Amino acid sequence: MTRWLALLVSLLVLARPAAAREVTVTIVEHGLYTAEVVGQQRESSGVVTDLLANLCHVATTTIVPMRPRVHFGFRYRVDGPDVGAPVDLTLAVTFPEAVHPPAALGPLKRHQRHSVLPEGAVSYSGYSFDLDWEFVPGVWTLEVLQGERELAALSFTVVDQDQPALSSADPSSCFRVSSL
Repeated sequence: MTRWLALLVSLLVLARPAAAREVTVTIVEHGLYTAEVVGQQRESSGVVTDLLANLCHVATTTIVPMRPRVHFGFRYRVDGPDVGAPVDLTLAVTFPEAVHPPAALGPLKRHQRHSVLPEGAVSYSGYSFDLDWEFVPGVWTLEVLQGERELAALSFTVVDQDQPALSSADPSSCFRVSSL
């Protein structure tokens, strides 16, 4: 009987899924960006994810003018004990009020998408105004999560007022993004 109990305990320990390695995320810059949109993916929620290249930081701010093609967000670094090991992340945006993408089954207050990055990677989480339903003033919150654990979050206040045009980016503020 004791051998069976020991075997059962051993099998339970071996069958238990490996715990996700806990990583940290550091926001390295935030604000307004210019970007080259090289592709798009429409999700079932109606939200369109832009595939970006040549992302350039042009202003450090959390105040965002509500104008077409304005990109806002943050660049972040994923840190953990195993540089290069893949990490499952969730990127989320919470809208100031429920939005109504045409393809959505109903109003949408929060949107999430999955991302896999290697430990040590620097990436970008952001949003831009491209479609009529996205033009909503108020507080927008961008988050990076690992499972249910929030690793980074930053809120931006989108304002419906005239703002000066974004200045040209200094080439030293630009970075390549393969996909978001």
